[in-house]
Amino acid sequence: MSIPKRTVQSVAVIGGGIIGLSCALALADRGVRVTIYDINWPPRGASWAAAGMLAPAFEAAADPDTHPDLFRLCDVSAQLWPDWAARLQVRSGLPSGYLPGPSLAVATTRADAEMFRRVETILSDHPLAPIDCTSTVHEVEPAVTRDARAALLLPSDGQADNRQTLDALIACITGHDQIQVCEGPAPLCAHETGLDHAGHDATLIAAGWQSGSVEVASGSKLVRLADLVPLFDKIKTLGGQMLAVAPIEQAPKMTVRCGHLYIVPKPDRIIIGATTEPGRILEQADPVTIADLRRQAIDLCPVLAEAPVIESWAGVRPGTRDHAPILGETNIPGLFAATGHYRNGILLAPITAKIVADLIVEGRVTDLGAAFAPKLRDVEQV
Repeated sequence: MSIPKRTVQSVAVIGGGIIGLSCALALADRGVRVTIYDINWPPRGASWAAAGMLAPAFEAAADPDTHPDLFRLCDVSAQLWPDWAARLQVRSGLPSGYLPGPSLAVATTRADAEMFRRVETILSDHPLAPIDCTSTVHEVEPAVTRDARAALLLPSDGQADNRQTLDALIACITGHDQIQVCEGPAPLCAHETGLDHAGHDATLIAAGWQSGSVEVASGSKLVRLADLVPLFDKIKTLGGQMLAVAPIEQAPKMTVRCGHLYIVPKPDRIIIGATTEPGRILEQADPVTIADLRRQAIDLCPVLAEAPVIESWAGVRPGTRDHAPILGETNIPGLFAATGHYRNGILLAPITAKIVADLIVEGRVTDLGAAFAPKLRDVEQV
């Protein structure tokens, strides 16, 4: 469907994580002049801290409170990733970081094993349907302990080295003649009839968990964006802690997941994560928590006891009550949102950029995109 068309020749993008950068690039490629505003450049927020898993299958059997279309959104974006990453690599001259599946999911509890069965049922007709490998899990990934209740090989679930992806995006951004980067806040001003978009035709808020805290001049004072758009106050902060160990010869060769724990091998490190800590804004990792994550990883893959810790860190994910992003135009004309992606920010970058560019440039929105639009969602349910 389409909305009344208007001419948008310039957009202020607030937030320089993978969502903001991907949207900025998509808009600029369609001829829009873009200014990216970020107080920390180059970006070192949630996009840098993530493990980079591209895991749509885990949204297929989500809990009842999850947005009913989230799996479809994740699945479509996962299918876009190979071509999107290839174009990014050609344009930037840098590795995109993309690695296709499979990933391995291991269940050590009854609840996780039952969730696997739901995933199998829901994805039974999917081109990349899960494969039960409970009896052969040690052959599939020798690093994994044998005592598993269930195990699934997930061909649909790959990964990206998100730090490489960000570097490639930054190279494309800085080399684009339609994009300017401003290391500071956007000078947004509220007035009686709407918003002055810092000299642009529209504004896209892609500031993650800080979206509601974006400051707007209103008369002689500064107000939070959430005071003007209450929806942004519904974005939750979910702190997370992770670590990386050095790659060793017998370490897992594919992503391994078990409950909240994941082990993600990269060329130069193995990421182990992660905690999910609602309401916490974490600036650094806690040594006790990191030690516990490492112990859990060793329980699952004993060989990792030989891998020294080379890094630990903390970050903040932007979440919503239904775990789904907010995509589209808000109640203020010309003010758009692309935020609240929770644990799927890396995965959802390609589809988010497409939905945003289609809407802002062409006034076009698919039924899938409309399902996540601010105006079509109940604020109290987000």
